[in-house]
Amino acid sequence: MSNVEEKDILAKFSSVGIRKQGELYLVTHSRRLAYAMNAIRQYKEQYPIKKLLDIGPHILTRCIIEFFPDIEVSTLGWRFKHTERLIPADLFQEHIQYDLNDAGVNAIRSTQSPFDLIVFSETIEHLYTSPLTVLIELKKLLMPNGAILIQTPNAAKLISRWSLLRGRNPYELIREDKTNPGHFREYTLDELTWYATQTGFSVVAAEYCNYWSHPHPIVRKIESAVPSFRQGISLLIRNS
Repeated sequence: MSNVEEKDILAKFSSVGIRKQGELYLVTHSRRLAYAMNAIRQYKEQYPIKKLLDIGPHILTRCIIEFFPDIEVSTLGWRFKHTERLIPADLFQEHIQYDLNDAGVNAIRSTQSPFDLIVFSETIEHLYTSPLTVLIELKKLLMPNGAILIQTPNAAKLISRWSLLRGRNPYELIREDKTNPGHFREYTLDELTWYATQTGFSVVAAEYCNYWSHPHPIVRKIESAVPSFRQGISLLIRNS
């Protein structure tokens, strides 16, 4: 499998009917989705992936299914009506209806575990439960040498620092809709690395990423020159 690019992501969905909101999401996140596909591919070249769990069934789930037809994909989280057409039930092995905020209180029940890889993308920032508790619970679903791929916004990105300098809170207010929560807590790369090591994982790869292109050219140049100012974080951790 060759390196996946943004245009490859968009091409995969050209024949899949998605709502306008989904189309906007796809265009906005195509670079991040391509990055995830390449991260999975690179990991798969070193370690076999037979079973994968994707947290938060959405467009990323369909990408994994399309680009890796030899992997058995299961999902965990909330499954909504608007995702049923995008990811029909016959495309995945199992869906676990579970709120990760309940980690440490209610056990996760799976008929397909243990998994070789868990994809935990753009989700951890939506949880109010400690990542320590969540990672401990997810670890129970992994093979002894399984891994977790985490993608999340960088709390210390340049645009957030600039907002704070101007006296403005860069983070949105907590939403009232529990089925569509905003960002309760964003993390730095050092924080996520600490959580990983505290829960018995070793860090395989850690990177600041420019998933989203800022409209201002000066911001883009600074983000390119200073990795810690970039908007996204990608962390690959392995059960050790």
